Amino acid sequence: MKFLVAQIGARRGYAVPAILERGGMLERFYTDMTSDSGLAKWLALCGSRFGLNSALGRLASRRLPESLRTSTSTFLAPSLRHACRLPFSGASSASRFREHLRWSTDLGHAMIGRGFGNATHLFSMLGECGPLLLEAKRRGLTVVSEVYILLSTERIVAAERRAFPDWEPPQPDLNGIRKEFPDETAFLAQTDFAICPSAEVRDDLATNFGFTHGRSAVVPYGMDPKWLELTPRPQCGRVLFVGTAELRKGIHYLAMAAEKLRSQGGSYEFRVAGNVSSRIASQRVCRHLTFLGRIPRDQIQEEFAAADVFVLPSLAEGSAEATYEALAAGLPVITSHAAGSVVRDGLDGYIIPERDPERLALAIQQIVEDRSLRDRMAVAACERARDYIWERYGERLLAALRSFAP
Repeated sequence: MKFLVAQIGARRGYAVPAILERGGMLERFYTDMTSDSGLAKWLALCGSRFGLNSALGRLASRRLPESLRTSTSTFLAPSLRHACRLPFSGASSASRFREHLRWSTDLGHAMIGRGFGNATHLFSMLGECGPLLLEAKRRGLTVVSEVYILLSTERIVAAERRAFPDWEPPQPDLNGIRKEFPDETAFLAQTDFAICPSAEVRDDLATNFGFTHGRSAVVPYGMDPKWLELTPRPQCGRVLFVGTAELRKGIHYLAMAAEKLRSQGGSYEFRVAGNVSSRIASQRVCRHLTFLGRIPRDQIQEEFAAADVFVLPSLAEGSAEATYEALAAGLPVITSHAAGSVVRDGLDGYIIPERDPERLALAIQQIVEDRSLRDRMAVAACERARDYIWERYGERLLAALRSFAP
């Protein structure tokens, strides 16, 4: 098995191609651009030197592992065309989504021109670079796609926005926009096997999209083992949420739970680390939440260390990586089935139903008020996390890919 891996951006620090390289299974790695190759190297240097909080600034963090540099090809031209079109594409989410698909298609055609080498398999990230998948199938390659989020997410979020119309603007018809780009629409039809980060994603594929379990495997994510070195300093009653404060992640249900607990006179502090819109932050029910905004990675560990409990009442995820980090930090985790976490209900936290602020409030109260329970869960959380470091993720991924071989 020799894989051509195609991905946009530095998803999980280029973990997949790096794992395949170590396993002797990587033929080529194609990506848009990195900060250590060609003209992009100088663009990243400018962004870093002048502190640009933009695409140039983010580009500086895209550094390839040393082992990947000889097998990697980047495609700067399509990305520069994308960057030039973006300011004129419109400010609406529909316009930006349309431009993203145009960029993905452009990248796919450029990658086809670079060739497939001796690859027997293509590893795709949720159908990115659609034309490449079609050409791979035409040439007889086996296509493996990582489905890193519930494919039903758009439907779930659209329903939630209808139920809470004042929280977020209406969602555009993304499926309608996809139809404008035929090569980007039916990636499941081109996919032979799927890698899913959780059983929830795998079940969603089978139940709602007819993609049978026999063609998929569950490979949970991992986290940097340095998180296990964190020294917890929990402040009793401090509740931490990490992620974009949006309906998809259940921020409104956390706000309802916070209001209930504070109305009962409890001494709780609710801290939200992540981007938040003014529309959500100004909701009256959110008045008990402290919005910290987006916190740099090198500072977020302080929030984990000082928290008493971690919450993520999400409605749609793949397998939220913040829950792995919380476990490693020794935090009891309260999350939903839809978060696709590796939390064990009643051992290192609680798995609660989606859209249930009453149950969320009760779970927070139980952990915070029962310190012996909280301490037992904290110890169990650290133990659980040890089996989900990146090294174990790599082992599981290679085993799953090999299981797809004839």
